[in-house]
Amino acid sequence: MAGFREHGLMLYLCPELQIAHVKLQATKELGRSYAGLLAFTEGLYKLGFLEKPDYEMLCKKYSQGLSKEQPLTIKQLQTKKEKDKMTKKFSMVLDQWSLHPDKNWRDRWIREAEVWKDKVPNAELVLALANEDNKGNVVRRVDSMESLKSEGDG
Repeated sequence: MAGFREHGLMLYLCPELQIAHVKLQATKELGRSYAGLLAFTEGLYKLGFLEKPDYEMLCKKYSQGLSKEQPLTIKQLQTKKEKDKMTKKFSMVLDQWSLHPDKNWRDRWIREAEVWKDKVPNAELVLALANEDNKGNVVRRVDSMESLKSEGDG
């Protein structure tokens, strides 16, 4: 159960307002909240309760339509799956690096990381781990591409 939200406002719309709201959504290609907030902004401004600079800023904000996502092509989907697979593999390598002092094992993963370094962040981390003694870099594991955040040189 959601707690009390001081700035929340639940409105019960009569059928006429509900239909008008849906028409506004469709015409402006807005989500439900933005359509409601745009109408609310317009009303408060016309009633004299909202200053022009605030009105213009809010209208601009609430007039932004829904983003239209393009579905991935089969090739893009395959590429994404391959990158995700390699991200997981390089995560495993990062976790097990200290357990595998075998030079052949490490060299194989360094070669693989060289191939993937521009496509998979964890490949770069494997290369950094391999060079850690020389550079003194701090290496962190990335579980998914979405969780990668830019870091400065350490």
